[in-house]
Amino acid sequence: MRYICFFVVLTGMCFFIPQAFAQSGEAELKNRVDMLENELKEIKDLLKNQLSRDMQKDEEIAALKNQLAEQTAAMSMKAESVQTTNETEEKIVAGKEVEKELYLSKKSSEIVEKDLAPSFGGVYTKPFLRRYGRNTYVGGYMDFEYRAPEDEDSAHGFTQKRFIPFIYSDISDRVKLATEIEFEYGGVGGGRSGEVILEFGTIDFLVTEWINWRGGYLLTPLGKFNLVHDSPVQDLTDRPLVDQLIIPSTLTDLGMGFFGTLYPTELGKLDYEIYITDGVFKGLDEEGNVSIGESNGLRSAKGGYYDDSYNKSPAVVGRVSFSPFIGLDVGASSYTSRYDENNDNQLTISALDFTYQRGSFEFLGESAYAFIETDDFAKDSGITDDMWGYYLEARYHFMPLFLRDLSPQLFSENSTFTGVLRWDQVQTAGRDDDFEKVHWLRSRITPGINYRYTEDTVFKVDYQINMEDKDMPDEANNAFLFSVATYF
Repeated sequence: MRYICFFVVLTGMCFFIPQAFAQSGEAELKNRVDMLENELKEIKDLLKNQLSRDMQKDEEIAALKNQLAEQTAAMSMKAESVQTTNETEEKIVAGKEVEKELYLSKKSSEIVEKDLAPSFGGVYTKPFLRRYGRNTYVGGYMDFEYRAPEDEDSAHGFTQKRFIPFIYSDISDRVKLATEIEFEYGGVGGGRSGEVILEFGTIDFLVTEWINWRGGYLLTPLGKFNLVHDSPVQDLTDRPLVDQLIIPSTLTDLGMGFFGTLYPTELGKLDYEIYITDGVFKGLDEEGNVSIGESNGLRSAKGGYYDDSYNKSPAVVGRVSFSPFIGLDVGASSYTSRYDENNDNQLTISALDFTYQRGSFEFLGESAYAFIETDDFAKDSGITDDMWGYYLEARYHFMPLFLRDLSPQLFSENSTFTGVLRWDQVQTAGRDDDFEKVHWLRSRITPGINYRYTEDTVFKVDYQINMEDKDMPDEANNAFLFSVATYF
């Protein structure tokens, strides 16, 4: 019995002791898990706090950077302001003002920015004006030609007609100077009728865009061609007949007047020039010979510098041009003065001109009519009556792609060919007493082609076909011409 009781007790101990140990281990494990969870939570809290502090530091650093940048910018602006103030004070002390954009270069750039041909320009749109940043600009142009007429008595061979230096200057924000000096046929002693002459020289005082003053040796605003007559601008070698005989370019005169630009519409532009001058035409020269006649029209009547070569009768000349949109310019001009010593006979020249460009195509022309009063003395002297003339010219600019592919060095993006055709007609002898018979009507058609390596330099080839209806036998006077002209 005793053994049975011992066995029962031993069996109970074997059952309850492991169970007690198991319960004790579970409690310890749970305590460790709880402890680890608490530690993990603390780590997470610490990490979260650290991230929050880092973000706060980044925001503080960014704010400091912005503040530093603002302070730096403010200091820079202040320094620039001080420097500008100092420079302005120095300029005021020196009595000088410098424009942000020089007037002459701005005028020259306007033609390029509008993608217009040089024939739309004027005396202030020379290409060299775009190339220098100084207040005074030096440039010019030169031409050279070869002429082979059918008439053996006419001049043959090579000729260097013109060498023209330019001097333009932005003297101040309101005072401008422009001048051209012409060396013709090699200058004095250069053979033929060589001469050195001031082609024009003007001083401008700018008031506002719509009215400005100009004085000096003026380029007469009679027709558009006289204002843009430079050889590199033209696509044919010779000037139109109307601008040789009726408006004898280059036509200049001493005087002063006003010019300006107005904008009547959003796209439209109106330019004007009006001057009082000495009067450049004279019916008789110093030796009493007739200067106005059939052969030379009004060309021989053109005076020079000296009092003896002027008719001592003031003249009025003006031109108005209107451009309703970019690519079209229409002009009207007139000149009037007495042309005889007794101031009895009036000479009035009226002219119309137009220039149109659409893409690669240009069409331009000019006409002029000279109303010449002739009393008995003038008629007895041999002075002819009214004269007129006009020309029409079409141009087309092109560049064959195969040439550019064949030789990109010679035919660059700035190179172009131009096909040109001009029709001229001039009548210089007027009508007889019955106003029926027309004398000395000259007509000319000139086809040509030229190559421009750049816009400044042109090689021209053209052929003149001359037709005349006059009181003399017909002559074979057609001519082949080759010429080169360039700005510099």
